[in-house]
Amino acid sequence: MVSNAPAAGSTERPILLRAHRIVNVGGGDYAFTDLRKTDLGGVQSRQFRFFTPVRRDRMRLPTSLPEFAGLRHVANLSDSPVTVAAELGGHWSEHNLAAITHVAACNFRCSYCYVDYRHLAGRDAFITNADGVVNEFVALRRTAQAAGRQLSLLRVSGGEPLLAPSLVIEIYRALAARGLLESVVLKVESNLSALPYAWQQSTLRLSAVEREELRRVKVHTTLHHPPGSGDWPAIRDGIVLALELGFDLFPAVGANDWTEEQLDMSFHELARISPGLPRRLAVRPFHLDYPALADRRRLPRPADSEAPSMVWENILRRHAGVGYLDEPRHLIPLT
Repeated sequence: MVSNAPAAGSTERPILLRAHRIVNVGGGDYAFTDLRKTDLGGVQSRQFRFFTPVRRDRMRLPTSLPEFAGLRHVANLSDSPVTVAAELGGHWSEHNLAAITHVAACNFRCSYCYVDYRHLAGRDAFITNADGVVNEFVALRRTAQAAGRQLSLLRVSGGEPLLAPSLVIEIYRALAARGLLESVVLKVESNLSALPYAWQQSTLRLSAVEREELRRVKVHTTLHHPPGSGDWPAIRDGIVLALELGFDLFPAVGANDWTEEQLDMSFHELARISPGLPRRLAVRPFHLDYPALADRRRLPRPADSEAPSMVWENILRRHAGVGYLDEPRHLIPLT
């Protein structure tokens, strides 16, 4: 059984408590950012915006595939369409469209976040439930299909979605109830640090069968703070709990400011949690050019020969005898 107790010695920071209260309205309702009040692109409604995961002009490419492998140290890995194609069938290019919804708060304030800070603190929020999210997604999907576009990826982002793990599970159940799991993949973008506290507060409990079903939910987590930092224990505990709950986990690092020692530590920390996690880690150059980041992004841009993924490849070869992205991440078992 999954433990409901907080990690030993854990303390909950005020920003986490406040963000949790903002998102979890109560009575099955949750707070989302009204996207019409943001500067984010592709806005379709207050609930959803469209996003194209793979874009050559933005250097977001599925670099685990042979045709893009030569760019794996200079491009940002974008493999959601590949993962969806593996789940649903077809070519990855058929799944290169996502509908994204954003919960209205986060417990982090990362300098490189492309969401304005006011939307990480509950500003411009509206309230709905999991059924409302799925109903609007289904309507948007019909509109996209009428326009000749396939929409098979529902992304829950933020903010921090796993401030409300019950929301994610309720969305998954709503998709299942509508018979959509054969044509839709649910992806969650999370920092995972809030999950242990949020799960403890939740009344949801999962059977072994339900945890097995949740392996269809893809959780992509950026490890915003490295091993040895003050936030790492919460992130580590979140990784452990996410795997215990059954989520299919894909970690990533925007590692331009990580040292080789920190990357090496992350290998050992992830391997202790699950043998497959180090090879699933995406080490991104993080060469972002979103206008919203112009004043806040302060990450160094290394030479290609010094790219974090080059450092990570050497670490993988030293400890595991494999190269970075020798195999697509979704093909690597977690155990």
